[in-house]
Amino acid sequence: MELDKVFESISDDIVSKKVLVYSESFNIKDLPHHTEFSVHPNTLPEFNHLFRPLDKKNNDCLYWFELESNEKAKELNNLLNEYRLSNIKNNANFRNIPATNKNENSNVLYVGVRRKSKSKAPKLTNIVGRINQHFGYYKNKNTQGLQLIHFAGKLDFKLTLNVVEIVSSNNIYLNIIEKKVANKLKPLCGRH
Repeated sequence: MELDKVFESISDDIVSKKVLVYSESFNIKDLPHHTEFSVHPNTLPEFNHLFRPLDKKNNDCLYWFELESNEKAKELNNLLNEYRLSNIKNNANFRNIPATNKNENSNVLYVGVRRKSKSKAPKLTNIVGRINQHFGYYKNKNTQGLQLIHFAGKLDFKLTLNVVEIVSSNNIYLNIIEKKVANKLKPLCGRH
């Protein structure tokens, strides 16, 4: 079988959710305020429904954030772009956020991947740590993520986080699958 057709089939199955896709919704307005990054949503009981299943994912993961409509996704992406521009203009304490792109008319904000940890030490699983970074709960401002609490704060945006665990002996395939899925979902930010 032609290799490109194999990856096309895999990405089709992911996008159409024919494979097991973990999906859970949350609202940005419900994310807790952090005081010097001492609070993380994965440690709070009200977010157990979101993070407990993610703690069980020990392999590579592909994930995406989507909103209920193209209009809401565009509105949130516009806020992200305003955040980027205001920080560049003011030379502010800028947090690294996903790059802009030319995609339009999509309800998907961002597509990403997370490789499994090679460390045997007990800690946050890779996907939980990565989602915390996207929420904006990470001290290092240079680590790229959506940084939702930093530009959308307590605004009323309902997002759905979708996660697919990808079990493979070679994680080089993860980037190919990410590009194929991003090509189909057309996220409004990030480069693929």
